[in-house]
Amino acid sequence: MPIINIQRRMAEQGRIRLGVKAPVGTSGKTRPAKLSTFRFTSPNAGLIAAIAEQYGGTARPWDNGGKPEHEVITDATSVPVIVTKGGLSQWMETWSGGGCVHRCDGERNVLTDEPCDPRDPNHVNAKPTTRLSVMLTEIETLGVWRMESHGWNAAAEIPAMAELAMHVGDLVPANLHLIERRAIRDGKTSRFVVPVLDLQVTKARLVELVGGVGGQPALDAPAQERPAIEAPRPDYAAIADTMLDVDSVRDLWKQAAEAGHLDEDLKDTLLERVRALTPAAPVDEPVDAEVVEDAPADPEADRMAVWQQLLAAAGAKGASQSDVTQDVEFITSKLLHECTAEDLRGVLATYATGEVA
Repeated sequence: MPIINIQRRMAEQGRIRLGVKAPVGTSGKTRPAKLSTFRFTSPNAGLIAAIAEQYGGTARPWDNGGKPEHEVITDATSVPVIVTKGGLSQWMETWSGGGCVHRCDGERNVLTDEPCDPRDPNHVNAKPTTRLSVMLTEIETLGVWRMESHGWNAAAEIPAMAELAMHVGDLVPANLHLIERRAIRDGKTSRFVVPVLDLQVTKARLVELVGGVGGQPALDAPAQERPAIEAPRPDYAAIADTMLDVDSVRDLWKQAAEAGHLDEDLKDTLLERVRALTPAAPVDEPVDAEVVEDAPADPEADRMAVWQQLLAAAGAKGASQSDVTQDVEFITSKLLHECTAEDLRGVLATYATGEVA
């Protein structure tokens, strides 16, 4: 029998890191720098060597604050993993040289078990800290590797997928990706990489898991229970209110359209949810910034040129003009004729990064 007041966990073999400490000139100081590929560190030299052989890069010794370890910066932007039960934690945290000085859920400091003081600098400066422990599918060890991110996009997206995995099972196959995104602020384009967790579970399997009554899969439910399972219309507004990112709302939009439920009222409801979510994701983990070119003298000509590029990009993905129009109106929250060339460029960027199916 396990001890009931000890939280069981799998042994941690190492870390999945998203950056390095880069030297600042010849001063001997360092600064955090982002990577475009995964970096792994571990006290186990054999595991780091195996990762280097599997994903590229050079295994080498690494000084982890006086503790001898090993590291490899791989060539991989995507690795197959297994999501484990209880492998996710998320807090707003502030750290100093002495350790963590503030850890809260946004309202209550769990270190002091007191409500957060909104005027406390440690609360104001706290960063979202998302930790995800996964097993590496292609590396021979049953321990887990912990990834930590302080980005707002990761904080919004990874928990939703990790919690969905808990409905599927204790060990769920997935892929962990590093995906480049961009945001435009004050006429400049900031590019940044975001860790993305993608479960290797089909939607049909999810329907089996969540569509049943009393825990019984919908596809195996007795015939007399089918009317309760096949409800005529879900409460889309309530579902949208639980979603934490725009991509999830977009998927709900498509599901409603496929079911024939996407009327004008529902469009307004979902677009309002998109508007509510958009300001909640500030520019995340900037890497590089480029100045955006000034618009040409003829805005309409520029708009039509971008529209043609968008149609070409969509055609390469097998999408129709109607699909593109729907994507434009969803992503921009505007009707097509109201969109500027810059609006269309934003949609074109989502096609380029693969965020639009």
